[in-house]
Amino acid sequence: MNSKQSNINPKERLGHKYGDLHHLINPASIAFIGASQRPNFPASRALRHCIRLGFKGDLYPINPKYESLFGAKCYPTLASLPKIPDLVMIAIDADSTIELVEECKVMGVKTVIACSSGWDEIGDLGIKRSNKLKAILKDSNLRLLGPNCLGAGNAEIGLSLGFNSSFESISFPRLGQIGLISQSGAMLGGLILNAEDQGADLAAFVHVGNALDISLEEAIHFMLSDPKIQVVAAMIEGLQHPELFIEAAKLAKEIGKPLVVFKAGSSEQGQKAVQSHTGALAGSDLVFSTVCDELGIIRVEEPEDLLPTAALITSWGKNGVFPIKKGNILVYTLSGGAASIIADECASAKINLPELSPAIIAREKEILPSFTTASNPFDIGGGVFSDPDLPKKALEIAVEDPNIEAVVWVGVGAPRDERSLMMINQALDVFEASGKPGIIVPVSGYPQEPGFLRARNLQIPVLRSLRAAIKTIAAVKKISQPKLSSALIQPKKIGQLPAGIINEKNSKKILFEIGIQIPASTVTTNDEIELSAAAKKIGYPIVLKGMADNLIHKSELGLIALNIKNEQELIDAVKSMRNKSQLNLNQFLIEKMIFGGIEVVVGVKKDPQFGQIMMFGLGGVAVELFKDVSFGMCPLKPEKARAMIESTKASLLLKGFRGKPPADIDALISAMVKISHFAASHSDQLQEMDINPILVFPKGEGILALDAVLVVNKIV
Repeated sequence: MNSKQSNINPKERLGHKYGDLHHLINPASIAFIGASQRPNFPASRALRHCIRLGFKGDLYPINPKYESLFGAKCYPTLASLPKIPDLVMIAIDADSTIELVEECKVMGVKTVIACSSGWDEIGDLGIKRSNKLKAILKDSNLRLLGPNCLGAGNAEIGLSLGFNSSFESISFPRLGQIGLISQSGAMLGGLILNAEDQGADLAAFVHVGNALDISLEEAIHFMLSDPKIQVVAAMIEGLQHPELFIEAAKLAKEIGKPLVVFKAGSSEQGQKAVQSHTGALAGSDLVFSTVCDELGIIRVEEPEDLLPTAALITSWGKNGVFPIKKGNILVYTLSGGAASIIADECASAKINLPELSPAIIAREKEILPSFTTASNPFDIGGGVFSDPDLPKKALEIAVEDPNIEAVVWVGVGAPRDERSLMMINQALDVFEASGKPGIIVPVSGYPQEPGFLRARNLQIPVLRSLRAAIKTIAAVKKISQPKLSSALIQPKKIGQLPAGIINEKNSKKILFEIGIQIPASTVTTNDEIELSAAAKKIGYPIVLKGMADNLIHKSELGLIALNIKNEQELIDAVKSMRNKSQLNLNQFLIEKMIFGGIEVVVGVKKDPQFGQIMMFGLGGVAVELFKDVSFGMCPLKPEKARAMIESTKASLLLKGFRGKPPADIDALISAMVKISHFAASHSDQLQEMDINPILVFPKGEGILALDAVLVVNKIV
């Protein structure tokens, strides 16, 4: 794969030489502080794992009480070591950790792993400790992983410093191509062990813990630069450096190394849990999904699917090219019930089950019994009992269909008896000989069955459920789709915006300046003569809107009157607004009443992590009632604006519903793009922008922004 380097310079953001994580993943020597004869102490476990896995380097347990530990010579202090270690694992209390990090800095150690808890996560005392560590690291080349972390691992050199119980069984049975970064230590060992059992093998892993120095985002960049890693998987609780995360995603896309993530904190309760656990902010889940979608990040819904999805990509991908372009798969099964279930899952995930070609069907008909039909899903049925070789022969023919991109093979019996093992091996024979990508889904048993060992060795994924299989294929299809591109227009900046809530009149003026059409209007005082003259100038019927300082929503306060047809109705509307509102209504906005069109809403909100995010949906009260909205990162390209429209039910109305003429979608797209570029160019000030409703008229007749409000910060 392409191994181009990123042109970013994170040094200014992170305060360290970017990419200086080599000694974390590839140390030639490791010192273990906190190792003892107690085998389950963190440093003892890490030392034992490295010995068990055949670590290719020097291991130095530090403890003055012992001559040796677990067969490795023991040293009384760091200073007594025969050479300066590349990596020091410190697994003792927090206060002692601070002293030892200082000692490592003086010695010239490259990287330290701080394992203890007792830092930011416990409050003021922990924050003071963290500040001491930061002071030690400042203006130093020493890198620190953690604190409050399980360390790192590298399958190629037998490095495994994790110390929760799952790591006792992790063995790196095969050298994988997946790099894993996690913010959760408790989940890490279980994820890796389960993945190993399913054949989702790792190349390396890093647990960042509190990420006082080495962050999740920097670790992702480092993994992307490693030639043996072809897919990066991340278990995320919150982001410290969102811009660096975005740049990592763009780099991953550019060099063909997909980024797969699971993010916790999708609910309000989950977000609170994230904050209490790591001190990281979970951010808006909808916004995070939008960012993933736009940057080509594969987001899985369940942590159990994180590494299997990454493994499927490494299994099927060759030099960054993936076979699932159209989403055409063959479901080959021994169960009619499973065929029905998986067909539903495919429909939900927009995975195609194409009919087999006439030529293939004709060949299948020659070998199949009369009661079995070659179709998709392909249920081989009871013919297996009279001809044990039938499943293999039928599958060999089916995979020759050029329209089939991959195969999901669905079993029935767990691979524990002779017949079940035979049928699984038949499928593996076909996959191996044909080169056609495949997945094995056991309906009974479990993916870790010894009978699936051959599949794991062939890097053919064994997935835990029918749904998981189809969701995983859908993820691969997503990254295989060609990416549309179009030139970004030059953002139009309106100079410095006035701070505060910009009223409708001035908000619309700004919209008009960037090329968005607005109705004819005028602003007048509450004098009846002036009101009457202004209304006549605009021409009845009109819309009347009461105006006051710092006013955002007028309709809830009764400050909008529609379809006023004459002067008396105008005067009555003004009186009604004065009686309903306790605001100082010193001005009124009068504009022409517009009929027809479809109401939509376009809004912009500045996310604290990812910047300006645009929202689109049905307008008026429908946006709050149905919450049928879509999101995109600003600035938008036209195809993204179109995709946002298509993903909502508003698109059905805009295309022409029940005989209505199609709306001017092109004009709406143009407006969305202009607004998004305006928002991006004013990202330093613009906090919110609400244009509700925008009227979209029939094709060729354009759009009109009927109401708007901007919320703007002062430039600091």
